[in-house]
Amino acid sequence: MSQHGHNASSATSSVASVAGTAKAAASSSAAGGHGGAARVQHVPVHGEYVWYAILGLLGVATIANAAYLAWATYRRYRSRRAPPKSTRRPSGRVALRRIPQAILSGSRIASYRLRIPYLEMTLLELTLVVLYFAGCLAWVLAPTDNIKPRVNLQPNNWALNAGKLAAGQIPLAVLLALKNNPVTWLTGLSHEKLVLMHRMVSRCIFVLTWMHLIGEYYRSPAKLLSANWKIAGLVGGVAQTITTLFGIQAIRRRYYEVFYSTHVACILIFIICIHIHAAPKKYDVFVWPAWIIWGFDRLVRGGRYLLLNVILKPKDPKARIESLGAHGLRVTIKRRIPGGWKAGQHVFLAFPKLGLESHPFTIGNVCEKDDNGEAEMVFIIRAMGGQTRKLNELAIPEGNCELTAFFDGPYGHPEDIRPYSTCVFIAGGTGVTYTIARMHQLFKDVRSSDACATRVNFVWAVRTEVEYHWLSAELSRIVALAPPSVSVAVEVYITGTRQATMESLPTLDKAFDLEKDGASWTQPEPVDRPNERVEEISGTAQGSGASTPTKDEYYESGTVTPITPCGDGLPGPRIVRRFCRPDVRKLLEEEITASSGAVAVDVSGPDGLVDAVRTALSQPFAGPLATLKGAPTVLLSVEQFRM
Repeated sequence: MSQHGHNASSATSSVASVAGTAKAAASSSAAGGHGGAARVQHVPVHGEYVWYAILGLLGVATIANAAYLAWATYRRYRSRRAPPKSTRRPSGRVALRRIPQAILSGSRIASYRLRIPYLEMTLLELTLVVLYFAGCLAWVLAPTDNIKPRVNLQPNNWALNAGKLAAGQIPLAVLLALKNNPVTWLTGLSHEKLVLMHRMVSRCIFVLTWMHLIGEYYRSPAKLLSANWKIAGLVGGVAQTITTLFGIQAIRRRYYEVFYSTHVACILIFIICIHIHAAPKKYDVFVWPAWIIWGFDRLVRGGRYLLLNVILKPKDPKARIESLGAHGLRVTIKRRIPGGWKAGQHVFLAFPKLGLESHPFTIGNVCEKDDNGEAEMVFIIRAMGGQTRKLNELAIPEGNCELTAFFDGPYGHPEDIRPYSTCVFIAGGTGVTYTIARMHQLFKDVRSSDACATRVNFVWAVRTEVEYHWLSAELSRIVALAPPSVSVAVEVYITGTRQATMESLPTLDKAFDLEKDGASWTQPEPVDRPNERVEEISGTAQGSGASTPTKDEYYESGTVTPITPCGDGLPGPRIVRRFCRPDVRKLLEEEITASSGAVAVDVSGPDGLVDAVRTALSQPFAGPLATLKGAPTVLLSVEQFRM
């Protein structure tokens, strides 16, 4: 009897040892009747396991980005070495050797172009969200003991697992929110795109945090607030709940300033409180990396801020703000920027006289340095409220004014379109600041034999001629620089009526990018337009600028009083103005069908326009079957900020 008790005690000790070390252990049977051995396996849940899956996904994205860069480099190298081939029309017969291209076309449609109704997410984004949440919940609720299979469903078990996984993902959430992001260097995804993943991880932490709190409550309500470190955990959970509620899209976009202020304060409270909460259980090892990552980013941004605005101080540190009428502003600054910037990137501008807040603005020109090493950056802004409204009020009395300005950047990672034979640029309103700079840079690359483009189609939709005049001179100048080897088509669609005067136009500000979220776009019906008028304009020299109204009638077709262009003799392709709405589907189908090689499509503007382009490029003419029959593959690049 005493021998049996000794063996049972030994088995209990062995199981306890297994639970602590996550290794298999054997328990001896009782003497006299139990000759078998029961093997117990206990698998503890560790927060770093989720990181293994994340690092694996990051590795796949890095490999894909490296493969794309290698292909782009090879394409440019071959275009310099080999003479251009004659245009070959698709044969219409299925070619099995084009299966890889067909798979690429199908995957791009399924992953990036198909949008889920009411969620404003692509299929790939939704898939990642579902898999990420499912993976985290699986780790929280997974069985850990083959003797007691349902122990994982007890609150004291899944509450602890949820808390550890939530703490383990805090560094990832901080990493994905950085402006200077190493993930961008590896994957080619810019910070404004990674912010979508940041929200996904943050909401997962939110769910796991409340699972932890609820589980601990059911485990022992009396002990929930029995110590200061437990109270700190509850305060952190409440702080994160507040910032999550303000982060809901409808609230975030309507009250962005409130969201931003509460987000900074509440996230700081959350991390501090979670650090205090995790320290007694030695789980603060998951929180320390968040402080290190955030501190490194602050150090890099602060150092670059001093370098660009103080150490490399320009001759004139002030920005010139010009009133263009109709609440439009042109902001011009000159700075010495080591390495310059890529066409399509953006910076954060701040005017100390108006406050310390800064907002993102897309640079509307390419980097061209003068003899002093300074480069001029031009921004087109439409005054809305807050800082931009104050700028407009300062500039209106004299037509212009000068203010000291500081900037941080450049940021953004535009797609490399140099390897593509056909490049299509589609913009609505102030989205043209992105596409016009991209087209200008492409022309420069073609002239230096560093790009493969042979066809370029530039489409810009505006509501009034006033908006067109803001950028007409710059557009004419850039079009006149088109290389002779490139076939260029430039079409400006004026979609509004003459009654839409500048006083009736809604005010908008690029700083908040609401012009890309509030406009409504509907595809034109394929009917004849007897009243449609077309004008051809040669190179002109006029004032530049842009704006973006956001009402539904933005894209209503109509007629306006024609203007008399002021030609200055600049050669180059003509700019065609059409007084109607563009048929995006027809335009893209014609370009893809006529292209002799891969096609790149850049779009920037309201959500409706972007969705119309996505829908068009999901049609059969750009699908995998068409690719098998000889149609080119299509790369779609979208420039849209999301608040």
